[in-house]
Amino acid sequence: MPRCGSRIVLLVMVGAVAACSGGGTDIISPPPPPPTGLTLAFLPDADDVPTAAALGWQAGIPGLAVTLTPRDSSRAPRSFTSSSQGALAIADLEAGDYVLEAGRWLTNAERAKLAHGDDAAGFATRLDVRVAGSGTQNLTVPASRRRALVISEWAFNALTAAGLGAYYFGGYLKLTNNADTTVYLDGVVIGEGFAVYADFPLSPCAENAPYAQDSEGIWTRFFQQIPGSGRDHPLPAGQSVTIATDAIDHRPIFPRGPDLRGADFEFSGISDADNPDVPNMLDVGIQSHSDGHGLYFQGNASVVVIAMPVAVAGLTVRHFAEATYARLPRDHILDVLWVRSNYLDSPYAECPRLVGELFDRAGSLARGTDEAAEGSFSLSRRSVPGPPASVLQHTRSSAADFVRTRRSLAPE
Repeated sequence: MPRCGSRIVLLVMVGAVAACSGGGTDIISPPPPPPTGLTLAFLPDADDVPTAAALGWQAGIPGLAVTLTPRDSSRAPRSFTSSSQGALAIADLEAGDYVLEAGRWLTNAERAKLAHGDDAAGFATRLDVRVAGSGTQNLTVPASRRRALVISEWAFNALTAAGLGAYYFGGYLKLTNNADTTVYLDGVVIGEGFAVYADFPLSPCAENAPYAQDSEGIWTRFFQQIPGSGRDHPLPAGQSVTIATDAIDHRPIFPRGPDLRGADFEFSGISDADNPDVPNMLDVGIQSHSDGHGLYFQGNASVVVIAMPVAVAGLTVRHFAEATYARLPRDHILDVLWVRSNYLDSPYAECPRLVGELFDRAGSLARGTDEAAEGSFSLSRRSVPGPPASVLQHTRSSAADFVRTRRSLAPE
């Protein structure tokens, strides 16, 4: 199954030695590979060179806290720190597959060196690394930026119970103001992006790639808008809002259902339960969900897009993948979350990308592998471990920015 994201592949060949004696042949197993002498150089991403230049880090990012964890959990994680030139030499790293995580957060004095309007909080990445021999490899590390309105929690894993099947309508999305000034939510658009996730014979990855990886925007047919006339819904810096599929108490309906009566908004549907105390989102999409509950981001893979107010009548519209979609334009998009599948129930290979790299470098694989257990869990955006403490990580990579957590509004 193909996966997207940056990888280091260092190739080494191991031969087997055969010896003949008497009437038989013995196969002598080769010794385990010796520890490698691997050197990693951590460079700023091309988009972030001006930030690195302002800090004097063009040659490499110093002081990165680096953790290498064996993918098979056969050995304990190891921690390192990059040098003043942004390099890391490891003389005794065993061959194998690793998860590399690295972060370097700026001090107040370092942030003061940045150009006006540069909102970088640090540099961070999460990569799969395959080590099979000695050598040197350059890695790019993107900046984590504050931005403004960001997705902070995705909680749409279905609830399940023996004999009752799955329940899909107890989900919610949290948005957080990651800037240092108040933003207004009026007119903000939330959509389910195009997400045909596998190489189906009637809808193959190659045929859908021009839309899934479009650099000009995100294609969607289901999207809704926060109501308001412009300044009705202020969101102070560091504060969050919750948008529920159905803003009701789900506990009487399904075991371990959450109580979402305290949500700030609820997605609107043609036949769902309505909480009169919670404002309804405005359904302005190309199409409404036939199940009548509004947006609920189901399926093995999911794309969430947040956009500034748009003139819906002026959007580009196309018919593909047996449906009609509109494109939310690039210059209106505030944030994107690409949730990948960890329990693919299809015999077909997963498509390598569901959104362009401009919007999300790598989809999140943070969901667990047991679909039945995931109803109590969500994906949450990491916090930056440094001043100011309320800032959330945003490197434009769902794989690096989101982790699996218990739902903040937990099923009971």
